[in-house]
Amino acid sequence: MVNKMMIGKVLLFVYVFAFFASQTTSLPLSTNKRWIVDANSGERVKLACVNWVTHLQPMLAEGLNKQPLSNIASQIANRGFNCVRFTWATYMFTRYANHTVGDTIDNLNIPKMKAEIAKHNPFVLTMTHLQAYDAVIDELGAHGIMVSLDNHVGKPGWCCSQDDDNGFFGDRHYDPEEWLQALAFIANHYKEKPQVIAMSLRNELRGPHQNEHDWYKYVSEGARTIHKNNPKLLVLISGLNYDSDFSYLKKKPLDLEDLGNKLVYETHLYSFTAGAGSTWTAQPVNRVCATTIQGLKDRAGFLMGGDNPTPLFMSEFGVNLEGSSQSDNLWLTCILAYIAGTDMDWALWTLQSSYYLREHHVDGDETFSILDHEWKHLRNKEFPQRFQLVQKKNQEPISALPKSHKMLHPLSGHCFKANNKNELELSDCLKGAGRWSFDGDGSPLRLMGTATCLKVIGDGAPAILSDDCLSQQSSWRRVSLAGLHLAARDENGNQFCLEKVGDQILTKKCICIEDDSKCMDNPQSQWFQLVPTNMD
Repeated sequence: MVNKMMIGKVLLFVYVFAFFASQTTSLPLSTNKRWIVDANSGERVKLACVNWVTHLQPMLAEGLNKQPLSNIASQIANRGFNCVRFTWATYMFTRYANHTVGDTIDNLNIPKMKAEIAKHNPFVLTMTHLQAYDAVIDELGAHGIMVSLDNHVGKPGWCCSQDDDNGFFGDRHYDPEEWLQALAFIANHYKEKPQVIAMSLRNELRGPHQNEHDWYKYVSEGARTIHKNNPKLLVLISGLNYDSDFSYLKKKPLDLEDLGNKLVYETHLYSFTAGAGSTWTAQPVNRVCATTIQGLKDRAGFLMGGDNPTPLFMSEFGVNLEGSSQSDNLWLTCILAYIAGTDMDWALWTLQSSYYLREHHVDGDETFSILDHEWKHLRNKEFPQRFQLVQKKNQEPISALPKSHKMLHPLSGHCFKANNKNELELSDCLKGAGRWSFDGDGSPLRLMGTATCLKVIGDGAPAILSDDCLSQQSSWRRVSLAGLHLAARDENGNQFCLEKVGDQILTKKCICIEDDSKCMDNPQSQWFQLVPTNMD
């Protein structure tokens, strides 16, 4: 008698393969300078991902106690994500690969979680951890979702702290040989799953033992191990200090030319990175945003430029999506403006809105999740609008279309278009948004396809479109440290900034554009990012 489970696996593989073969993006992926591209056509593939955790003690993708697996995969695709950064722990596959999920849940003494898993996804309880991990990846593939495999920790558990013995090569739970063994196994194991497009070496290197010498040694060994076992994969490399710092590469680049066009760097950023959290409410917002972005450029962003640009994947960033953290709220507007302006690849932290067991707490909530606790609805109704432009590809290296700009208001996620009164009004960034040309400070903001430019009239008046493109009223400059205020002078020489007020764009007195420590008003209603694009 033919094994029905085997037939099911074969049919699922055929379905996944056929699905990806039918997509405009063919796999595998490669790199071209700072872009991730389709290895066959050379067309850019932008990664707009969400993190999904499997590296905690149950060693099972979170949420299978809340919703059927197929529902979760559908949620990911329907929310505009095209990939998942899927975490795993080294010990999952070196020490516990053949343990069943049900036995592990029993050993953790969390019967409520087991009962809920049995209700929504009973099949995983009799699977080994490897089989359960495979099942999730297969379901993601069936929904057209790419997967980047992230080696998050060695010993399963919450990450991360300076002294958890889980952070750097040679730590108690980070034996380099066992780690290399796991990388080789996983890279080889997923050779035949086209939706698996990338593997990371390790999440957030850190701790008292971190040093550059060992970083170069083991990063090189790990990258070559992955590439040898599965040369189709992109290889993601993280930096020191919780994956926030690659500055040492300025003096000594990493020599991995034998990887071909498969090397991608990844970085992480939060409002609290490098202890910056409290500064968002203690210092002027323009200053803190400028400092944050300059620090990101100095430590990691430089990798996207220079003589040898490389893709940089922001594989973790996120905020409390309940809106209760003022620091997070201010930070998010700043970082969304940067991501939109660079059109970089990213993975939001996070998908999972609950945990089977996290730090001794059963069924704990995750406020950074896009979903509510039951994995049914969005946690924050503003999420789709705020993220719609950064989820889409705006720059294409092989496009023949001329460069233009969309004018993004990062606080709201809206773009703008001209109405029949020659004034600006809110627009969806993906449909109907105006395209603008701008040649730098002192230049007009010209609406492409017309002979009109944006003009300032006075305080509180709408910004209008006019054929006057040469006067100071149409000469626009970025005037704050954050580089996100657009200002021009009226006929009397008074300077005003664009500001979103309701559904209108007015010109008003600029908020805190001088670097004055006493000016603590929130200027973000006046922040606008000119987002480069050469896409339809």
